[in-house]
Amino acid sequence: MATIRGRPNSLPWLRLLALFCAMLVAPLAMSAQATFNAELNDVWATPGEPGWGLQIVEQGAISFATLFVNDAGGRPTFFTAFLSPGAASARTGDLIETNGPYFGSASYDPALFGARRVGALTFTPVNSSTATLEYSVNGVAVTKTVTRQLWRYENFTGRYVATAYVVTSHCSNSSDDGERTVSSVIAIDQVGTAVTITGNFAKPAAASCTYYGDYTQAGRVGAVGSSYTCADGDEGAMSFFEMTRRPGIFSGRLQGHSISDSCDYSGAITGLAPL
Repeated sequence: MATIRGRPNSLPWLRLLALFCAMLVAPLAMSAQATFNAELNDVWATPGEPGWGLQIVEQGAISFATLFVNDAGGRPTFFTAFLSPGAASARTGDLIETNGPYFGSASYDPALFGARRVGALTFTPVNSSTATLEYSVNGVAVTKTVTRQLWRYENFTGRYVATAYVVTSHCSNSSDDGERTVSSVIAIDQVGTAVTITGNFAKPAAASCTYYGDYTQAGRVGAVGSSYTCADGDEGAMSFFEMTRRPGIFSGRLQGHSISDSCDYSGAITGLAPL
C-alpha cells in the first residue's frame, strides 16, 4: 500500500499544472509534457481582464462554447459556437449571434428568434491549463491567451477502488519493464493543499509506499507533485496530474521515476468510491 502527505517544499513536479484526464484509462507511452488530454469543460479567461470569458461544455467530440464579451459601447453580449476537432488539438466552429424574445415576457414567442453567423472561433489548448483563443466578429479579429478560472479547490478525500494503466520503462531489472493494468484499493486524504494517497499501482506486488505532496489546481483540474519512499527501500518522485473529481469518482494521470531501480512510470488512473 502507498501514502501521500503534504510537505511545504515539494519537488519541482509542482510545476506540472496539467491534471488527471477525466475517465482516461488508455495507454500513455508519451511524455506528460508532450501530450494534452485533459477535458476542456471549464470557464476560461485572460488574467487581469475581468468582465469577459469563455465557457466550454463537452459532449462527445463536440464542444459547445459560450463567449461572453462587451460590444463597442461596453454593453454585455454573447456569442455561441459548436466546436469540432480540427488540426492537432484545436477545436473550431462558426461563431453565432442569436436574438429572441425579451426574457421578462409572459410567454416565449418562437417567431422572434433569430440567428446569424458573425465569424469563427478556434480554441487551441497549449497545455492542461492554458489555451489560445482566436475569434472574429463581423470582420474584427481577436487573439487571446486564456487560462482556466479557479474559484474553489476540489477535495479528493475518500477511499477508492482504483484501476491504473501503467507503462514502466528503463528499470535496472528489465523484467520490471512493460505495460500493465493494476487494480487496488487506495485512500486519499486531503487537508487544504496537503495530500496523502495510500495505494498500490506502480508495480505488481509492490511494497507499501508513502508519497508526500502538495496540491495545486487550475480551474477544475489539479495536480500533486510528490516524493515517495517504500517499505522495500524504493524511493523516488511521482507526479499525479490532470486530476478531476466528480461525486464518487476521481481520475487522472501519473508520471514518476524511481531513484532506487531507475524505473520510469507513466499512465492513467481512475478510482470509484464504494457505496
